[in-house]
Amino acid sequence: MKNLVAVIAAFGIMFSAVPTVSAYAADTSAVVASDTSVETTDMEHLAGEWKYQYTDTTMPVYVSPSDGGTVVINKDGTYKFTSTDGTFSSGKVELGFYTIGGRIFQSISLYEGQDRMFGGYYHSADPDIIYHGNNVASRLIRKDSAAVSIKDFAGSWKEQTADTNAAVEVSFKETGSCEIKADGTYVYTDVNGRTSTGAVYVGDETIGGTVITALRFYNGTALERTASYTPSRPDSIYFGNGGRVRFVRDSKVMLSGDANCDGTVDMSDVVLVMQALTNPDKYGINGSSDKHLTAQGRINADIDGNGLTVGDANAIQNMLLNK
Repeated sequence: MKNLVAVIAAFGIMFSAVPTVSAYAADTSAVVASDTSVETTDMEHLAGEWKYQYTDTTMPVYVSPSDGGTVVINKDGTYKFTSTDGTFSSGKVELGFYTIGGRIFQSISLYEGQDRMFGGYYHSADPDIIYHGNNVASRLIRKDSAAVSIKDFAGSWKEQTADTNAAVEVSFKETGSCEIKADGTYVYTDVNGRTSTGAVYVGDETIGGTVITALRFYNGTALERTASYTPSRPDSIYFGNGGRVRFVRDSKVMLSGDANCDGTVDMSDVVLVMQALTNPDKYGINGSSDKHLTAQGRINADIDGNGLTVGDANAIQNMLLNK
């Protein structure tokens, strides 16, 4: 895969064209007329590292995003794209603008020579995402806004529902449990023992200009419910805006030694623990690899309860040898 076009073609994704009006290079002095000052020819608001994401399902990219690589946009109007297989392309960023329903959007086009690699639209109301076309099948999203995956939520959760008019943190009753698996499936069991199964997708939604991680639970093609997650509460996900229903991580229900949360304990768990310790930027809790250690994985792998160390890797290995 040589460039963005090759990445798109490789996954068989078709995109609608992005209309571009009054296109101009990034170093011109014209300013886009807008209800906000950020849609300008200045590259300051676009500079930085972005993830290129696509959807390989029938759902929009914000529901089921998959990573295709990274794009670094520079203040001088140049870019470099690196795909997930390590190939790259580079070139020029060109800006334009167009109006939809009286609202002005900035168009972003990435060119490698004369070839248009990517075209998307931007507005300051959604400052961390550049969507491609009208079918929302691919996008660029700022790297810091796309840092979680389904593996971060793999494990057992308790469902709690407020039993007063106060928030669920004040007074609650347990109303069920949910097992979220690393393959994106889940099994929910209510307090009466009835179960339901389906798929959970880790995506996002933008609220007040901020990208919030969203978990959407589907039963077949029907959306059952949506939960929100914030890093400040790593062991809770909330349903709805009233703060009355949540899942809390059940740390007591876990598979000791299962660092990668795949439901088994083997040498791959030992390897992940060592990778997380020796290369935390890539394999630690907030690592860049899609196979990084998760919060639940760290709990599982902390055999002695004194924090994750080389001793835990040795303990897991000894468990396997004893088997």
